[in-house]
Amino acid sequence: MKTVNLKRLMLLPVLVLVFPVLNAYASDGVIHFQGAIVEDGCNLLHQGQGQAVKFSCQQNGKPAVQTVAFNQLNNFTSNSDAPFSTKMHYLDPQHKLAVVEVTYR
Repeated sequence: MKTVNLKRLMLLPVLVLVFPVLNAYASDGVIHFQGAIVEDGCNLLHQGQGQAVKFSCQQNGKPAVQTVAFNQLNNFTSNSDAPFSTKMHYLDPQHKLAVVEVTYR
């Protein structure tokens, strides 16, 4: 019984010190952005009964198009002019459902 009370007494100072840190946030401020977004991101389109994805991107003002099979989407990096890479995050152990993360460079 004394051990439980001692643990509670030790926990109180820790909570008092940690609680303000957990609640810290900025209520106002200014963010300065320098630069410009000069190209749109990539457009994705299903190809051939859902067996591939067609990526249409702009690279230095000219179109860059590449088609990637679904089974190659995990950790894919384009070797062509298309400025993107992909990574798959599976939602189930059978690898039937996934979220594809596309990183535009």
